[in-house]
Amino acid sequence: MTSTQVVVERHDLVSSRDFATVRDAVHAGLGHPDFPVLAARLAGIADPAEFRAVVAGAAGPAGLMIFLELDLGAVVARDPDAVAFRAVRIIAGNPVTMESMVRTTPQAAAGAPVTILVFERDDGVHLRYDTCTSLAGAELTPDAAAHAAELDRAVLELLDSAA
Repeated sequence: MTSTQVVVERHDLVSSRDFATVRDAVHAGLGHPDFPVLAARLAGIADPAEFRAVVAGAAGPAGLMIFLELDLGAVVARDPDAVAFRAVRIIAGNPVTMESMVRTTPQAAAGAPVTILVFERDDGVHLRYDTCTSLAGAELTPDAAAHAAELDRAVLELLDSAA
């Protein structure tokens, strides 16, 4: 087994808006497909143009969709001795973008789909994102790097508008 240290570019925006408003603003930019149904449909599509069209129809205004959301704050809230801050981890992405990256750089799958973390602290509601370009870094081919940069741009614009 080899081990490599990776420098991660982390973006952390802090909003004075309440948690639900910020979370809902992130959700507004994302598609909300029934993911198992969508995945089954996509698995049956052989034509790349049809695949792209189905994905585009399932994506939200940011060009991304939710794959999974984990309510981490709900777990903490069960502990009577814990400060019950709310926190959600949103796994989001776009299958076409992921394919475009993984086609030439399989290890890019470690960073796509992406994780958007929304959590509250005393200083406000944080929107945190570690860029896909930094997670895969120098391993990305030029083509995959361009798609990763576009993915990062879409996520950061979404977070900026939600903050």
